[in-house]
Amino acid sequence: MPPPEHAWDISPEYAILTIDARNFSKVPESLQPALKEAMTTALQAAFTNSGLADEWADPSFKRDNGDGFTMAFAPLRSWRLVDPMPRRLDQALEDYQVEKEPGVPDLAIRMALHIGPFPPSHLSDAINDVSRFIDSATAKTALEGAVANGGHTALVLSDEMFRRVIGAGRSPLTEERHFLRIPATDVPGRDFSKPSWVYAPRVPPEKLASRFGSPRPSAPNTSLGNRRNSLAAELLQSAGSSGRLNVHTVADQITSVHAVQINQAGLVTGLPPEAIQQ
Repeated sequence: MPPPEHAWDISPEYAILTIDARNFSKVPESLQPALKEAMTTALQAAFTNSGLADEWADPSFKRDNGDGFTMAFAPLRSWRLVDPMPRRLDQALEDYQVEKEPGVPDLAIRMALHIGPFPPSHLSDAINDVSRFIDSATAKTALEGAVANGGHTALVLSDEMFRRVIGAGRSPLTEERHFLRIPATDVPGRDFSKPSWVYAPRVPPEKLASRFGSPRPSAPNTSLGNRRNSLAAELLQSAGSSGRLNVHTVADQITSVHAVQINQAGLVTGLPPEAIQQ
């Protein structure tokens, strides 16, 4: 990458992945090297089995964080980091779980994936943000939800990365139903909140959502007044130039049914005054 000629020059975008082992610091010191080796082996297998052997062997940037890694890649094949890499990693960790000796620590991994300008200095908002995604309570809760449901991996995608890959149809996971949309928040010592999308290969988003103390987020319900006003507008439009409409029955909900009539002047009748004022 050529050095910038001016401080305002915008560097090329890179996909930035950060990886963190669950509860690594709670593992006794004598067992940490073996756990780190198992983590590295699982990651190498997952990358290789996802068509990313070259990226694992020679990333554009790699930093060993002790309990994980931060890596940067040219974005060309970064869609593979969304799928199938998390699925391959989850399977590798399942194999580890089955084959490990009694008393050997469990291994589960959370990941965060972001994309943005990444200069030669490696000092950028993109790498700062991906570190905050992985440290967020959202990422940690997602992994706990995965583990509680038999999984070993959780991935947090930034909204930018989600749009580049999922929104653009560059993955088999092109439907939003595979993901839980929830902000990444509660980063220790940071005022941070950004849109994010959570994916756990073995766990439906609805089960992950329950870990956050609420049902799966959905589009906000339109208010009753807005529904009535919208309906009135649609009825007026369907009346054509004559402005004549018969009485229509409108059900706001099964237990509440109103008869509505709209006259030539466009006034709504048959509803209580407070509803019309809305």
